Amino acid sequence: MKRLMIATTALFGLACVGSASAAQYETYVTDLHIGYELVAFVGHTPAEFAKAQRAASSWEGRRHVGLGPQTIAAVAVDDSNGMVKQIRWTSPDNTVAVVDIH
Repeated sequence: MKRLMIATTALFGLACVGSASAAQYETYVTDLHIGYELVAFVGHTPAEFAKAQRAASSWEGRRHVGLGPQTIAAVAVDDSNGMVKQIRWTSPDNTVAVVDIH
């Protein structure tokens, strides 16, 4: 019984170490007031940005094949350099929305 508890504790500790180092990104949603919303996945480090890019690509892929909401667009933003990113969105009826992400 004692060996089982030590092995379980060691495995749990290793699992926690692995999950604590996992990079995450921030998610922001904004209403563009033209019938669409924009989801921005913001990464503050290169690893976070890579995950944000995968999330945005997955979201957009589902949207383009009709499996996701058609009125929500997704983008990935690299905030590791501290620069402002401007996103311009043109709806199908040629209405333009401009979003600055700081």
